[in-house]
Amino acid sequence: MTLSEILQGVTVTKIFQTLYGKMVVTHDVKVSGVQYDSRKVEKENMFVAVRGAESDGHKFLSSAIAQGAKVIVIEDDNAIPDALCMHTGVVKVVVPNTRKALAVISANYYGNPARQMTIIGVTGTNGKTTTTFLIKQMIESRPEYVVGLIGTVEYEVGNEIIPATHTTPESLELHQLFAHMREQGCTHVVMEVSSHALLQYRVFGIPFAVAVFTNLTQDHLDYHGTMEEYFKAKKILFDSLTEKAVAVVNGDSEYGKKIVEGIKAPVVSYSIHNASDAKAEHVSLSVAGFSATINKTEVQTSLVGKFNIYNFLAAYSAVNALGITVSEKVFKNLRTAPGRFEQIQSLHGWTAIIDYAHTPDALENCLQTIRDTLPGDKRRSVITVFGAGGNRDKTKRPLMGTIAEKLSDKIIITSDNPRMEDPKAIIEDILAGVSDKEKAVCEPDRAKAIVRGLQAAKDGDIVLIAGKGHEKYQIIGNKKQHFDDCEEVRKYMQQ
Repeated sequence: MTLSEILQGVTVTKIFQTLYGKMVVTHDVKVSGVQYDSRKVEKENMFVAVRGAESDGHKFLSSAIAQGAKVIVIEDDNAIPDALCMHTGVVKVVVPNTRKALAVISANYYGNPARQMTIIGVTGTNGKTTTTFLIKQMIESRPEYVVGLIGTVEYEVGNEIIPATHTTPESLELHQLFAHMREQGCTHVVMEVSSHALLQYRVFGIPFAVAVFTNLTQDHLDYHGTMEEYFKAKKILFDSLTEKAVAVVNGDSEYGKKIVEGIKAPVVSYSIHNASDAKAEHVSLSVAGFSATINKTEVQTSLVGKFNIYNFLAAYSAVNALGITVSEKVFKNLRTAPGRFEQIQSLHGWTAIIDYAHTPDALENCLQTIRDTLPGDKRRSVITVFGAGGNRDKTKRPLMGTIAEKLSDKIIITSDNPRMEDPKAIIEDILAGVSDKEKAVCEPDRAKAIVRGLQAAKDGDIVLIAGKGHEKYQIIGNKKQHFDDCEEVRKYMQQ
């Protein structure tokens, strides 16, 4: 691909293309590939220097050039002198924002695959993963459609499953994934859009046909600082929508109305309580799922809990916004995402529930669902095993302790992904929100904590193991080691 093709639509403030006094014509410069990691640069590649939280690509320009970079894209014109570029035959491209530039360059390099598919983005604190899984299943119930999925648990391309590296990949990998999906015949892509991705321009320029807002509750304040800044990050997705797109929002969330203020796209709302375009009425919850009337349609699903009604409504509204009709029979067979309220029944009568809940709101939703769907005459006690991630928002830890104490009969506080923090210090932060310390057991070893929770369970008890869900690893220090909550439960059951 030529440089002029790859820079189509990129705002450029300067191009230095002189090689020993001879001007290099833009369309003559061939680019063999694009990289933002200098270690991956190969001959004739373009290297885009992006600024990250831990490193700045501008510091690795010499390394990229030494490895064969033909073009460098930078924000800081002074990061490398023109003279060095002249003597090495490297084209220097200066742009106002290299992250934005990388997004447009990546799309161009892979042939703008997102323009050839229908893209649905889902954002919010909780419910993103399940909502995307539901949207995929609903659309693919129609044989003429194939849906790619990008999210926290995995990336799906037809029947191919690729382990997820990020909830929303960096723009280069994202457009590469889009290109692969297009090649495999995908007509639609449904993806989770994180607040980090929005602030870092990973989804900049993507033509979203539908954007879904689930909710906004406390999380990621270690990154955003305040709830207002967290909200502003989410709003970026909706502000980017055109008149041809549709915004689907939770009408029961106080942020639902705010997030669509001033946007160009028409708005569709869903709710359980407030008036909306898709309101769930005559709701019935049980351990087998929920039933409800939505716009005069009788809906029955195997999705458990009130929070899954919202997830269903979000998916249902998004699919309707695309003009796709789904049979009521499809709703009965919908499955949730792995590690989301995943139930394991014991021969001894107790039930273990594995869930990704790692925010105060998600933990409360899980525990309230257990209380709502499993009445007292069918269960004895609720035992909750949970922790909190290290090097993340510390202010949510005592809140989770308070919620767990309020809605559980016994709590076991343990490690989640402690990372570089002392697990005992994290546990102390959680314990600060627990008023009755006698009700809590502290066990930093997660495997031992799970065993203690299961050992305490009797016939009819529920053991909620929260925080990691689908994750098959635990991050201790800077090492990621294998760990699977489901595996630990099944291992105990085989003893």
